[in-house]
Amino acid sequence: MIPENDLMELSYLLFSRIKDTDFEYIYRGGFSQKMSKKILALAESNVKKSVDRTAMRNKIYFLMIEGLQNVTKHQSKNADSEIQEEGMFAIQKNKDKYFVTTGNIIDKDNELILRPKLEQINLLDKDQLKKVHQDILLTGELSQKGGAGLGLVEMARKSGNRLLYDFEPVSEDTSFFYFRTEIPNQPHSDNLIPSINDEKSVEDIKNLQTRLDKENIVINFNGKFTRDNILSLLSIIKGHMDTSPSSKKVYNIMVEMLQNISKHTNDVEGDRKNRGIFFLSKKDDTLILTSGNYMHNSHVEFLKKKIDGVNNMTEDELHKAYNEVLMDFETPTEQKTGLGFIDIRMKSKKKIEYSFKKIDEEVTYFSLQTSI
Repeated sequence: MIPENDLMELSYLLFSRIKDTDFEYIYRGGFSQKMSKKILALAESNVKKSVDRTAMRNKIYFLMIEGLQNVTKHQSKNADSEIQEEGMFAIQKNKDKYFVTTGNIIDKDNELILRPKLEQINLLDKDQLKKVHQDILLTGELSQKGGAGLGLVEMARKSGNRLLYDFEPVSEDTSFFYFRTEIPNQPHSDNLIPSINDEKSVEDIKNLQTRLDKENIVINFNGKFTRDNILSLLSIIKGHMDTSPSSKKVYNIMVEMLQNISKHTNDVEGDRKNRGIFFLSKKDDTLILTSGNYMHNSHVEFLKKKIDGVNNMTEDELHKAYNEVLMDFETPTEQKTGLGFIDIRMKSKKKIEYSFKKIDEEVTYFSLQTSI
């Protein structure tokens, strides 16, 4: 077996951050209106499956949309491009709570405007927020930039929690603005906005962002893999890429890896079914694709032999094996074990890296990686 590398070890650390019924989706990169729509499509597909109450779903949707609008509204912009400088968006479910987080580079002048607004809003209780909201609608006095004050007040009202934030210095003129809202899945009974552990919550996302930044991870999805979110993930990746042959290869390999997650988690029972992780990272001119998922222990040895066999093939042998599997009309395509691995090898021109980590008597964590 090929030894584990840092990214495959990281895949398990990220995978095990959350419970089997939860999810974590993080996007890092440029934000345009088109890309924001793709990001929302993936986030909404997961929220829809995990939230029963319509009112709760609407709250989360509102906070996601408003958060993305804040990114494009407040961040510094490259004058030569419609796409903004690098930012981040995250939607996380942890037990009975949801977290929506955005991050972006802002000018120091903008920080000086935002900080007192956020401090002022966090001092208000439910009734006071309602009154301020009405006052802004009538006078617009709280906001000094494009209605931002109204959006922040409404986010505090919708979440039922204090707004969490931090400003991390980037340069003399800019800061990275972390903005985080927590949405409990239960209504609050009292009038005051409940206090939460602000420092711990913000530090968690900052530490995660630091690790993702170190490995230059662009997209990380950790949760249940369904047809809808696989299509959304592919759409986001496609939006990142140009029309070059190498980009098409990356896209096609990603299709195989996401299908691989679905295939090998199909016979895992309970909440672990379809549970996996996928992330895309960049190193110099190389794109690295890493996935991980549960699989049944009974399939480990067979899969190990299959990948080793594919890794040991010459280019001619790969083409021959691919055609033989493809011409096997008796076996349904989705059951043709090895076809995806052969395709990944042919397109990447590299051996497939993998590892197995036994979790318990039922399942093993299977990590897969390749690069272009």
